[in-house]
Amino acid sequence: MRRQEELTSLGFVALAPIVFGAAFVWLSPFLIPQWVALNVHTLVLTYAGIVAAYLAGVGAGAALKSHAPQSFLPGMLAALAAWFAILHGGVLTVSAPAVWRYVILIAVYIWLLMRDLAAVDEIPSWYGALRTRLTFWTAISLALIMARLFAWGHY
Repeated sequence: MRRQEELTSLGFVALAPIVFGAAFVWLSPFLIPQWVALNVHTLVLTYAGIVAAYLAGVGAGAALKSHAPQSFLPGMLAALAAWFAILHGGVLTVSAPAVWRYVILIAVYIWLLMRDLAAVDEIPSWYGALRTRLTFWTAISLALIMARLFAWGHY
């Protein structure tokens, strides 16, 4: 019970910068200058990518503990995709526009959620519900930032 409360609290604390970042971006240009909101979007994008890579690593740790044979490749590909999404200069001259970086991160979050939900024997029952809620609100927040950037022509 203590672990559930701790992880639930940590999950929502980790979600807060993404939700507040989306609100911050949508307050521009009404209360916040657009250049500040664009900097916040960059911070949120980077933070969301780091959290996605962390979740990929958590899955790798759970796979190491598991008695059933599991592949590490899906988690590693998810971490690599998150890394690509947060590299603002691109990789070897290949770069994605800002809106597509958010699409990549949303896909990574959903992919990691599906991976974790598939491991029902390895995770506590409450964890799936928590991850589903956190992934839902993360995807909504990232989509809101994406929509604002699209409206501003930053795609």
